[in-house]
Amino acid sequence: MRALIRRILAADALVGRALGVSSPLRGFTREASVQIRIAAAWPLGFLHSTHQVVERYDAPTRPIRQDVALFVHFDAEGRVLPATRDFLLGLARTDLSIVFVTNSGFILDEDKAFLRDYCSAILIRRNIGYDFGAWRDALDTLGLPRAETRAIYLVNDSVYGPFTDLAPLLAPIDFAKADIWGVTESWQHRYHLQSFFLACGGKAIRSRAWRQFWGSVRPIPCKDWVIRHCEIGFTRALAQGGITTAALFPNETLLDHTELERLEQVVAADDLAEGQDARLRAEAVHAGRILHYAQRERVPLNPSIDLWRQLLQAGYPFLKRELLLRNPTKVADVFEWEEVVSRSLHANPQPLADAIRQSLGERLGEVWNDPDREQPKTAA
Repeated sequence: MRALIRRILAADALVGRALGVSSPLRGFTREASVQIRIAAAWPLGFLHSTHQVVERYDAPTRPIRQDVALFVHFDAEGRVLPATRDFLLGLARTDLSIVFVTNSGFILDEDKAFLRDYCSAILIRRNIGYDFGAWRDALDTLGLPRAETRAIYLVNDSVYGPFTDLAPLLAPIDFAKADIWGVTESWQHRYHLQSFFLACGGKAIRSRAWRQFWGSVRPIPCKDWVIRHCEIGFTRALAQGGITTAALFPNETLLDHTELERLEQVVAADDLAEGQDARLRAEAVHAGRILHYAQRERVPLNPSIDLWRQLLQAGYPFLKRELLLRNPTKVADVFEWEEVVSRSLHANPQPLADAIRQSLGERLGEVWNDPDREQPKTAA
């Protein structure tokens, strides 16, 4: 295990030498670059209104009830793809009212017909402000929270799923124990609940901190600002206002003693095999990476990406779209996702896998890091 971790750290150092900078200096340089981009984009956020809804539909027989999910969507071609429909159908089987908020600027007529069958409201808006801009726009446009509102769920389409019924996921949410619940938590940059699925109870949505936070959300055209001020800042701002938060799948549960032992065994097995088993080798590389970061008190991983296997094994019914479509951090063992979904959730991932295979085409092997993929031929 230690040998593998040393190899991972050596690779990081090699990148640093290639760039001609040390690891701390690289971090400083990256942060300076982020702050420059934010400073440049900040004034532009005041050139646009926070209200960008161009079309609104309210279901005449399906009013917004006490618990409402604001579901943010984007598709450049105005489609509601099958995977998104599956997510909406999963939500529809709960007691949540669905408000569909799209940043696409338009929705195809056939997809509007589908949405009207399941949604209490549809808001079509210009693609300005990212997800948090869309959530603010929905809150303002619909006058939420209303007197009868009990909880507001902030949801987006950045995950595939649910692979199973959502009821077991929602059941542990208890607003007497915490005012806001996230599915996962992260220590990247600073502690925060990951924003793709947030359940916000009555105390939170009627708090001064809630009003102040959403009043501060502007359409700043900078993803770095959205991540820092909104995704990470949301948890901090509400916590500073006395609102308590909790995660349904906390890191300490995902990486408990039993799981850390399993990861060590994977690394040890790869050492014995001397790297000759390509699939085991891929598992061991990622296991070593997790073990390296797990040595810290605050694990600076992105759990929805890096701990995808642990989440599925714990009953989490989603997978990040980014992981399966781009895999930007080169998670080494993602090629096993179908097997893990099938084994851990007793679900059939085949329709989704087929759709992604068709979408990725020749890039599939590279994105999923498939050890069995054919390597490109080099010229003689």
